[in-house]
Amino acid sequence: MRIYSYDGQQESAVFPGNEASVGEARRWLGKILGDHPRRDDAVLLLSEIFTNAVAYTRSPEIPVTVLIEWDRTVQVKVTDQGGSTVPCVCRAPADDLAERGRGIRLVRSLSRRWGFIKDASGCTVWFVLDPRDPLYDDEPPMSPANRRSTYQEVHDG
Repeated sequence: MRIYSYDGQQESAVFPGNEASVGEARRWLGKILGDHPRRDDAVLLLSEIFTNAVAYTRSPEIPVTVLIEWDRTVQVKVTDQGGSTVPCVCRAPADDLAERGRGIRLVRSLSRRWGFIKDASGCTVWFVLDPRDPLYDDEPPMSPANRRSTYQEVHDG
């Protein structure tokens, strides 16, 4: 793992593209976020998109970047070398015990915004978490219809 640090607000690390790195990336993010109120959500969502990068691409290395903004908003980005598919919100698995098919659905439901950018060099999946969990806030939770998902796809030539 290589770690790069910027002005205390942004941290980046590059992990090997294998299953063992999922836990390492979760621990790394957990340490960075410390007592942040959305730490557990961020670690869960990182785990989901990092696992997808390992499962659906052949990336030898997977860079992860976390940005904590002045208002404690958290943005996490995971970049891989791309695969034959793009991240999508799939239909719920028919089997309640299925091990696949819920990752992006979780990202969509827990984050304020999320999306991906795919081009010839790879795919970056990102999400943004508000500093407070809307499910436990005094304000009513935002309905899924009001949440924004952003998809960006860039094609060469």
